[in-house]
Amino acid sequence: MATFEKIISSDSHVREPAELWQQRVGNELGERTPRPVDNYDGVAGSFFYTGQYVVRHLSTDVTGAESDEARILIEAGYDPEVRVTFQERAGIDAELLFPTLFSAVMQIDDARVVQTAARAYNDWIAEYCSHDPARLIGNAVIPLHEPEWSIEELHRVRKKGLRAALINTVAPNGCPPLRDPSYDPFWSATEDLDVPVLIHIVTGRVQDPIVYAITPEQLAVAPKGIHEMWHEVQTTLSNEFIFGGILDRHPKLKLIDAEYDISWLLYFLFRDDQIHEQFRGILDLPKLKMKPSEYLTTRIWHGMTDDPFGVDTIRRVGADCILWGSDFPHVRSVNYDTQEAIADIYGELPLADQKKVVGENAVRLFGL
Repeated sequence: MATFEKIISSDSHVREPAELWQQRVGNELGERTPRPVDNYDGVAGSFFYTGQYVVRHLSTDVTGAESDEARILIEAGYDPEVRVTFQERAGIDAELLFPTLFSAVMQIDDARVVQTAARAYNDWIAEYCSHDPARLIGNAVIPLHEPEWSIEELHRVRKKGLRAALINTVAPNGCPPLRDPSYDPFWSATEDLDVPVLIHIVTGRVQDPIVYAITPEQLAVAPKGIHEMWHEVQTTLSNEFIFGGILDRHPKLKLIDAEYDISWLLYFLFRDDQIHEQFRGILDLPKLKMKPSEYLTTRIWHGMTDDPFGVDTIRRVGADCILWGSDFPHVRSVNYDTQEAIADIYGELPLADQKKVVGENAVRLFGL
């Protein structure tokens, strides 16, 4: 089994406090303030109000933790000092940190609410990461309801040391599609600041059943929702960034899809090339500077956690565009068993490719 000198998770999470926005925003948003609630549709429990929807709130309470290691796994979600302790025990050198609760806040329609909440979260995650900036890699949340605001916030958070920008997987309700030229100044700003752009599950329009499915009616269609949530990124990459011309217009844009895994890529390499080469004239599609499959493997990076067909895909697409992420501290996380887990997943690949996926690609992308 290989022992990796540099392990970086390009998809990990914090568990920001549910009271964060009440504490930092105060009464500015009134009843639209994201906050914890203890009842939904007559059901008592632990819930979180996003400013528009109610979702399940997975508790960070350490009461009843049976061991010091179990306590660390819980507290690492919101305490940066404990997070570094976890990383040291797990053999992880650094993590790119995504939100938990705010992912659902990204889905709300009200621009003022989501922007105010985003600024509060970005201030909090910048403070969290300042504990150890070499290990805790900050990922700002940049909702795209109003591109001018998004550009201003991008400049603000870059000065705070945050290294990447999480955007909406699909343009917010009532907004133009991402391929619309109105977003071009934002894409240009990410190029100028060398800030990678990330899209992640739960930040589109499909509601994640894991947190949204509460009533029997919602639970009955949960599997459908899981599938639809993964499909969102595929149409966004194809229709918006590739055929929509974003990547052609912005050659220095760095784009990453996180936690969508990668085995779907092989089908899309075939289908998008077919659309471009055989159907373009029928559909009056633009002539691209490259084949769609080349954008998917040279201009877009893809995050993988535990895809059992991932190694087969890497053999076809190469290792340069793949990033491993642990998803810590969420349900798919390997917790302390990092070395063993990544060896099990990637051990059949050449060692040079393994090193790229578990660390070297992240170093290059995020300037670590």
